[in-house]
Amino acid sequence: MFNLLPKSKHKRTTLQVAEKLRDDVHNFYLRDDISYQLPGKRDTVVVRGADGSKITYQKRVLLDNIRETYELFKEESNNVNLSRSSFAELHPVFVIPKAPLAHRNCLCVYHENVTLLLKYVDKFVDGNYYSSLQVFTDCMFGCCSLCKYFFSEKVPENVANGNNKITWSQWINENGHAHKKVPIKY
Repeated sequence: MFNLLPKSKHKRTTLQVAEKLRDDVHNFYLRDDISYQLPGKRDTVVVRGADGSKITYQKRVLLDNIRETYELFKEESNNVNLSRSSFAELHPVFVIPKAPLAHRNCLCVYHENVTLLLKYVDKFVDGNYYSSLQVFTDCMFGCCSLCKYFFSEKVPENVANGNNKITWSQWINENGHAHKKVPIKY
């Protein structure tokens, strides 16, 4: 109308994240100790590239939530100034946060070690102990008084071939990175 106030000459600017930092964050999300790849044929995502071409990626799932993943990233890259929200925005489209998944699948080191042990025990021991431990939660969590000393008392005597030694792998954490330790013998 009367234009009593002058128009602002200030133009809004946004800070751009450096290309190297984008690549570092992208590669961090793709590490095997940060996310794991889903095995299914249908677990894929099609992403359009900058030139319009379609690229198919296998879906990956974060092992921790975004907050914990961000803290790991900060620990490893001390000189990087990046907010958690920017870190979350930079995650690749095919890396799925843990929250949307079913919470019945725990992938922590402790539970995976028990699962690895039970799978190997089930191969060499007569009986179906692995599936029974999955069904009876009291036994699985060590709350059952009948199963308290189950492994040390029952497993060695029920090995199908007495000459076989039971060997299995375990996940161990060293310097914040998980990796499989080569077989443990019993």
